Amino acid sequence: MITVPLIISCASAPVLESSVAVASESSARTVDQLIQRAESLSGEDSARLRLQAVTDLEQAGDLRSALDQSLRVETESIGEPLRTQTLLTQADLALRLQMPTQSLDTLATLSADAVAAFPEQLSRYYELSGLTYLALGDGRLAATRLTQAADAAAGDPSQALHDNIWRALSGLDSEQLAEFANAAESYSLRGWIELARIYWADQFSIRSQLNAIDRWRNSWNQHPAMELMPQSIANLALTWEARPRQIALILPLQQSAGVAIQEGFLSAYYRSLEISTEVPRLDVYDSSGLNTIMSVYQEAVDAGAELIIGPLNKVLVNELHRQDSLPVPTLALNYSDAIDLGPENLWQFGLAPEDEINQTTELAWDSGYRNAAVLTPDTPDYLQLQEEFEASWTARGGRVVSRTGFANSTDYSEVVRRLLAIDSSEARAARLLNLLPRNDLDFIPRRRRDIDFLFLIANPRQGRQIKPTLDFYFAQELPVFALPSINDGLNNPDANGDLNDIMFTDAPWILAPEGEFKQAVESSLRTTQGALQRLRAMGIDSFMLYTRLAQFRSGELSGLKGMTGNLQPVDNQTIHRRLQFARFSDGVVEVVSVAAEPNND
Repeated sequence: MITVPLIISCASAPVLESSVAVASESSARTVDQLIQRAESLSGEDSARLRLQAVTDLEQAGDLRSALDQSLRVETESIGEPLRTQTLLTQADLALRLQMPTQSLDTLATLSADAVAAFPEQLSRYYELSGLTYLALGDGRLAATRLTQAADAAAGDPSQALHDNIWRALSGLDSEQLAEFANAAESYSLRGWIELARIYWADQFSIRSQLNAIDRWRNSWNQHPAMELMPQSIANLALTWEARPRQIALILPLQQSAGVAIQEGFLSAYYRSLEISTEVPRLDVYDSSGLNTIMSVYQEAVDAGAELIIGPLNKVLVNELHRQDSLPVPTLALNYSDAIDLGPENLWQFGLAPEDEINQTTELAWDSGYRNAAVLTPDTPDYLQLQEEFEASWTARGGRVVSRTGFANSTDYSEVVRRLLAIDSSEARAARLLNLLPRNDLDFIPRRRRDIDFLFLIANPRQGRQIKPTLDFYFAQELPVFALPSINDGLNNPDANGDLNDIMFTDAPWILAPEGEFKQAVESSLRTTQGALQRLRAMGIDSFMLYTRLAQFRSGELSGLKGMTGNLQPVDNQTIHRRLQFARFSDGVVEVVSVAAEPNND
């Protein structure tokens, strides 16, 4: 049974290779003949032959040679229809060869008015322009040109064209979409923008998005998207129908972290119930004190769970990761220590400090800083975070020029003096006095000048003492970047004035103004500070993710605006966060757009 295909394969291989070789040689001879004939002629006769050679080269997959031949067409000596065709071909090939700047330069030699004289080329012109702007990252111009291409397609746009309009709009945030809507000059474009706005405005659940799309249909019933929705929107209803109908939540409910996550999860669950009665059945299992997870996990599966969320404990997540397979999709609320993929059904999501550290080093580097100082508590857990920071920073090419640890203290003078090398400055002065004993020698201590910024790990109480101490020792202008632990999430301007100018990352749930949902959650639950608030936000996000894992897997969704940050899946089915930046100003936390930060590189 096994040997027959092998014999056939071996016998047939030479014939296949021979036929391919003959076809390739024949094609090459044809292209060479076309080019030779083109070079022996001039004007439009030569151009047409060379464009036929370009077509043959495209079909053979040799795009580079096709572009080279298209650039040999003497566009100055041919009529406008053929010139337009040639330039559009050049732009198309440059774009497919990932040279969007060259494509844009080529398209700039044409104008929409000139191309409009040849209606069969107009839609192609707009589409190439839109795809070029999309490749260059300009979603606004891309959406404008692609919408014009759809309008010019005589009522018969392709699915790919509508999908690309959606891709262009998906790269714009809510503020950009609002500005774009005000500037839109056509019914089609404004309708597309409004569809994107309502789609992205409420990502809390697929059901709420479907409801918003239905409202859009009622308002824009003549829009081209009514007949041909982007594929990702068309698939949304299918994803909703395939959602898990029963969920198991596995948490350490005898620990404050587990309780906070459950509070957030149930808050999101009941909010979803207000939108629709189509909520999943929920079973909750307590994992407190467990050394192994598989018995509870199997109990949940046997009870009918179609999705399992949890556990939280890293040891238990590591155990799940070691399994050969898992029977149902599983969203672990922590990350395993392993770097391999693990079982196909295992997803991992958590509040990893690595996400916060990587964003901090990214901002510091983009701000032009190269030399860092590090100040952290002198305990094993925080020293590990220090190592994470230093690894991330040096991987970018940065240097750590000073590092100091501190114990739980009420006086940070000595710590800051060591960090800034104030003690070294004073020691040099003492040596000078020994050499030149004078009572009238003036001395002003100086801090080291090779520090571009300080990376600080501290809680608010520690930070309120460290920052004024830095100012006292001549480091008022030294930029300070901190982890979210610096912010307790409480509105306390008087106390937080001592944290002024410290930059940090944090979850949108902490930084966002008091919205209706957040007010409802906080009014119904006990008051908590920063760390537990972030865990509640994680519980909300874990509920939001229960219908989104399938979209992540299919690639239809590349990110989700969660309460802990912008959630983004990566290849090994781990979900990481992009957080917001904020700083203390006059004792009040204000969100900062990193685009506004200086870049001195």
